[in-house]
Parts: sequence; C-alpha cells; structure tokens
Amino acid sequence: MVKTRSDALFHLVLLALAGWFLQQAWHLPANAAGGSLSPAFFPRAISLSIVILLLVSMVRGLIAGTLLSRDTSDSENATPVWVPVLAWCAIALLLVLYALFLEPLGYVVSTALFLFLCVAIVSVLSHQRGDAIKPVRVLMLALFSAAVSVAIFLIFSVGFEIVLPTIGVMGV
Repeated sequence: MVKTRSDALFHLVLLALAGWFLQQAWHLPANAAGGSLSPAFFPRAISLSIVILLLVSMVRGLIAGTLLSRDTSDSENATPVWVPVLAWCAIALLLVLYALFLEPLGYVVSTALFLFLCVAIVSVLSHQRGDAIKPVRVLMLALFSAAVSVAIFLIFSVGFEIVLPTIGVMGV
C-alpha cells in the first residue's frame, strides 16, 4: 500500500493531537483516589502509546520512501473519494452511540457491539468488487468482539479493581 502526502499530513495532525493529549494528561492529579492506580495513569499511558505508534509508523514510511510519494494507484481500482469520509462519519456516530448506550446496556454488551460494528463498517466499505462476505467470517468477528470485551472487562474489574457499568453478571 502506497502512503501519500495526505497520509503524512494526517500522521502529523494525529501526532500533534496525541502530543496535546499527553501534555494535558500530565496536568491530571497523580494521587490515587481509592484504587491502586492514579486517575492520570491511563490517559498518560494511552497518549504515550499513541505518540510512540505514530512515530514508528512515520519512521517506517519515511525509511521505505513511501510516506511522501505521489498516489499512483490505478483509477479503475481506486476507492471512491466518499468512502473514507463515510467511514469516518460512521465511526464518529458509533462513538456517540457507544457513549449513549454504555450505561443502559453495560460495558460488555455495548463494547462488543461497538467493536463488531466498527470492524464490519470498515470491512464493508473497503470491500472489493467480486469478493463475497462469508458468514463464517461474520461469526468469527462476533466471537472476537465478545471475547475482547469480556477480556477487557475482566482485566479492568478484577485486575485493576475499576468498576465498569454492568447489567447482571459481567455486564450482560
């Protein structure tokens, strides 16, 4: 996959945002509020990991010499311009819906639905002509989404002793 100049600009914008988030995370209080970890731990860890991953991606693109190249893709097989915009809008809408349904549905159900729908939307929008969507892959995606949401729930609730929204047993 050839990364274009617009990808380099996108990397820089994301890097600036992640750097700003990291800077803001250092202003959060570092005292523990009833738990083993401070409230600033996760924002700092997530922001720092995003900065590191973006830097790695930029360096790899620059070393490969593809990050600043011109787009030479075949116009016949190229993705229409509206597809990435639609994908971004759909993911943004899913984030809003996730925030709205997190409390009523519980963490496990809402996170599993969110993961499933995010991957499904991106897969359908990047779907090539002639490729069929197999029911087995849909089932595997559903199982993956459920397993990831349960695993994250257990890590945070048992491992870190952080209370997440639940309905019944394990948020189901």
